[in-house]
Amino acid sequence: MADLTDPPPPTGAVAARPTDVPWYSPDLEAISPAARELLEKYSGIPAEEVLPHVLKIRSLAFAIHPYPCIGSFRFLTLSISTHPLYPTLLTRLHSPTPPTVLDLGCCFGQDIRQLLHDGAPPTSLYGSDLRPAFLELGYTLFRDGDKAGATYVAADVFGEGEADALRGLDGRVDVVWTASFLHLFAWAEQVAVGRRVGRLLRGGKGGVVFGRQVGSVRAGEYPRRTGGGSMYRHDGESFKRMWAQIGRETGTEWRVEVQMEEVGRLGGGGGGRGEGLGKEGARWNDEDTRMLRFEVERIL
Repeated sequence: MADLTDPPPPTGAVAARPTDVPWYSPDLEAISPAARELLEKYSGIPAEEVLPHVLKIRSLAFAIHPYPCIGSFRFLTLSISTHPLYPTLLTRLHSPTPPTVLDLGCCFGQDIRQLLHDGAPPTSLYGSDLRPAFLELGYTLFRDGDKAGATYVAADVFGEGEADALRGLDGRVDVVWTASFLHLFAWAEQVAVGRRVGRLLRGGKGGVVFGRQVGSVRAGEYPRRTGGGSMYRHDGESFKRMWAQIGRETGTEWRVEVQMEEVGRLGGGGGGRGEGLGKEGARWNDEDTRMLRFEVERIL
C-alpha cells in the first residue's frame, strides 16, 4: 500500500491557482478543538504535525479547484456535528438497524470521518463528490486508507444513464447530508438535485435530507465566485418554495424546517466549536449573507 503520511500529487494535470482572492487564507494559526481531536485521535497525527499537514493538503486541494470553503479552511468546521439533528442520527446509527447515510458533495469526507470517530458503522456510510482527487486527498488528510471505512463514490449528481455513478444507491438511502453543496447551483439545478435525491431515498415516507449552506436575506441568483454561471442563495421562504416545487414535480410532499443564522461566528480555522461562515467568510461576504441550516423530511 502507498505511504499515506505524505500527500499524493493531485490526479491529472492541475494549473496553478491564484491565491490573491479574499477567500484564501495563507496561514493557519489554530483549528477548532473538534477538528484537532479528529486529526489527532481518529487519524493519529502527532499534535505538532497537525497544522503543517492541513496546510499541505489545503494547498493541493486549492490547486484542484479554488472553492472558498477550501481557501478559508471551512472544511475543518465538521458541520454535521453541530447540526441539531446530529444526536438523533447518531442514536439511529448505533441501533441494531442503522440507516444508510449519504454525504452528497462530501469534499474530503470530513463529516463522514466525524461519524466514524463517533462510532457509526462504516457499512452504513457513503460519500460522494464530483472530483475523485478530493476523495483521494481525504484518505491522505485523515491517514485512514488502511482502515475499514465508508464507501466513497466519484459521481456527477447530474449524470444520466451509464454516466450516473450514484444509480447503485437508488432507493437504498435513508438520510442525505449535504453541506456547502446546493448553494453552488442556480435554482433550476438545485431543483434537479432535489429530484435526484428523491430517487436515492427509499420509497415512501421518512427519508431525511439535512445540511447547511450559504443563504441571504435577499434571496436570488448571485454570480459564482469561481467559474461562470450563477448560484441561488435562499432565504427560508425560497427554500421552502423550492421543495414545494420538487414535490409537485415528483408527486411527493416534504416537511421543511429552516434556520437562518448570522455569519461571522468562529469557523474551522479558529479555536472554538462554532460553525458559521467564520471570520474569513465574514470578510468576503456582504451584510445580507446568512448561514442557512435545514432539515427536510419526506411525508408523502
